[in-house]
Amino acid sequence: MKRNIIMNTLVLLSLLGCGGGDSGDTETKGDTSITKDRNSKPKLNGSTVYYYIGNDALIQKLPITDQDGDRVTFEIINSPKSGNFSIDNENSEFTFISNLSSIKEEVISLIASDGIDETEFEVTLKPELVLKPEEFESLNNIVEGKLEFVAGADVEFSYNVISDDNTPSFIPLISDVNRAEIPDVNSFVINDDGSFKLTAQPYSEPIYIDVTLTSNNKTVTAQIKYLTEQKNINIDAFSDPLYFQQWHLNNTGQDAYALSKASEGFDINIGQLHDQGITGKDIHVAIVDSGLEIAHEDLVENVIPGMSYDFVEQDNDPSPNQYETDGDHGTSVAGLTAAVGFNGKGGRGVAPSASLSGFNFLKEQGLDVFYETHGGDKTQTADVINQSYGFNSNIFFPVKYSSNETLILKSYYETASKPALMIKSAGNGFQELGFYWRVNSSEEEARLPAQIANSDPESASFYNTVVSALNANRETPLSSYSTVGASVLFAAPGGEYGFEYPAMITTDVAGCDRGYSIEYGFGGYSGGLDDEIQSESECSYTSRFNGTSSAAPVASGVAALIMQSNPELSWRDVRYIMAKTATKIDLDFVPVILSQDGEQYIAEPGWVTNGAGNRYHNWYGYGMINAVEAVQMATRNYTLLPPLIESEFITSDVIGAVEIPENFEGITKQIEITDDITIEAIQLKLDLDHERMSDIAVEVISPSGTRSVVATPRHLHYINPKNYFGYDAEILFLSHAFLDEVAAGIWTVKIVDTNKNTMKIADYEDNELELPNNYLSGLLFDASIKVYGHK
Repeated sequence: MKRNIIMNTLVLLSLLGCGGGDSGDTETKGDTSITKDRNSKPKLNGSTVYYYIGNDALIQKLPITDQDGDRVTFEIINSPKSGNFSIDNENSEFTFISNLSSIKEEVISLIASDGIDETEFEVTLKPELVLKPEEFESLNNIVEGKLEFVAGADVEFSYNVISDDNTPSFIPLISDVNRAEIPDVNSFVINDDGSFKLTAQPYSEPIYIDVTLTSNNKTVTAQIKYLTEQKNINIDAFSDPLYFQQWHLNNTGQDAYALSKASEGFDINIGQLHDQGITGKDIHVAIVDSGLEIAHEDLVENVIPGMSYDFVEQDNDPSPNQYETDGDHGTSVAGLTAAVGFNGKGGRGVAPSASLSGFNFLKEQGLDVFYETHGGDKTQTADVINQSYGFNSNIFFPVKYSSNETLILKSYYETASKPALMIKSAGNGFQELGFYWRVNSSEEEARLPAQIANSDPESASFYNTVVSALNANRETPLSSYSTVGASVLFAAPGGEYGFEYPAMITTDVAGCDRGYSIEYGFGGYSGGLDDEIQSESECSYTSRFNGTSSAAPVASGVAALIMQSNPELSWRDVRYIMAKTATKIDLDFVPVILSQDGEQYIAEPGWVTNGAGNRYHNWYGYGMINAVEAVQMATRNYTLLPPLIESEFITSDVIGAVEIPENFEGITKQIEITDDITIEAIQLKLDLDHERMSDIAVEVISPSGTRSVVATPRHLHYINPKNYFGYDAEILFLSHAFLDEVAAGIWTVKIVDTNKNTMKIADYEDNELELPNNYLSGLLFDASIKVYGHK
């Protein structure tokens, strides 16, 4: 034990007494000396200056070696501000990806360590060839500026342009899969110094141009964004707190306070219009409805003082009175058209600067009130008249039932210097009608509507523009309740019920003691939204408004935008533009085919391409309204429609009653039209007698071969009009399917009795009622066609 202690002491003295040298340290153990090498730091042995091109990833090996062969790891002391810099320690490599937020030289400090010693060094990143992605904007349709770039000699810019012998150069823009390429750019010039001038078409959407910079045989490409006509540059797009949930304006896949989400991108395509100053300013929209709360916080700025009217109280305030505790339909309708935008309150209307007036026509429905509100003294300054109402009956109302109203409309459009566009709801009777629904005999029959839009004579009028409703789901877009038919010109969002699926967010009567949104005794609220919003807004909004009552005011808002963009347009031009630019939806629609006795009948054909190349669908008309494309068509060298031509009713040469057989062959009458009118719409007038009208399908086939089913069968208008209105009970059908075709030629009217079996219907208490088949064959007495159009 004593020997070991002496030995350790000798070693300690040896270590303390020796000096260090370049050859290493020496350690003595007994009679042996051991030399140990000193550790070498990681050593820099190359340049750390690197050049990068654009936003391509720069990957380089760091010039650091360790003489001892130790593993070297790296630590980043300062990260660059203009990109992402990362280290791969396994391979001693760095990766730099520039985001080009600013084009500048970057110096990054690093530490290399072998676990014992460290070496600090710097890496310098220099742009060699860089083109900065940028965004430029202008107050008009010309954008000028200069691109920011770094390059060497022989600078050249190029960009993608589509051009051939027949098509002017333009930049293609694709809004979504259902829209075609849009030629928004008139000209684009870019010089070698990066200066440019872009001239765009009116009301262009954001224009993206991929510009390529070439220098010293190297290239880099960047996307440049151009925003034109940014007149409302100071507005805050999200200042309206409910706007971000209004899927019909900007569908981001939100839930609108329902349990399921909307389909992203499925909306009316407002696009840049509000930013570009297209907000409906100076366009007067009359809301002919149950009334209008003119002092509502999100409507009052747009309500024209003294222009509204209460036909019950006979004053200028159609607001609901203190005893009305339900929601006011007209107030919610008005909010969808023209709730004030960018005011920090509620949501936003389609035309957030349009002027409003309101009338409680539905509370006082006399003929004199109809006249006043449909182009008479009370609405003579209106540009758009919104009618979110309609009939709901199990009978086709004959022409004579509303002949006075029809004459009022006709007289107004023939005498007014600039008549308003009248927009009307199609109805909410797809699944049920008049407190009854159909007990369906097949899955195919269940896909047919209970209500036909043409059952309402006002909806069969050429002078009304009928709108069906869409929900927020791109895959099954028709709202479950929406009435459809050949008088529908286009479709607009109306939503579902706001519980499982999104409805519409709009204005409600203010106050938590009335309206769609009310406060329950235990502190909860109805009307959708959330409790905080309801409390803060005093229950002035709802997220559960729906129906074709919603679709019509959305369409009225789009009409106001179009009218502002081109004040020269007539009401016919506006709706023609809306139809021509509508987005085609539900493209995978499968026709509805009925079967009987081994035969089949196409009861609802779905999308039909007419002789002029226009595609039409009884459910959607010409598709979902598209605000941007409509404004663009209206402002890009649009040619106004010629004066309206309205023919007389032209009847078949073969006169007399014809029996309607109970098979799918049906009967036909032919009508010859000799005038070469370009069609805007046609009306069919029928004189027929059938004890169960639900069996009847009515078709019109044009000289071009276009087939329009103006009345699909198995509907619930089962009552024979002649039993209620007398023998003179002709019924009227309007069809928009022949738009732009030429009328001259032989037209065919076909009547088919599609059902010879018992038909069952049920009421709200699930009581079933059997409707027996007609005992006698139905009779067709006469068919005649009227054409509306122009030369």
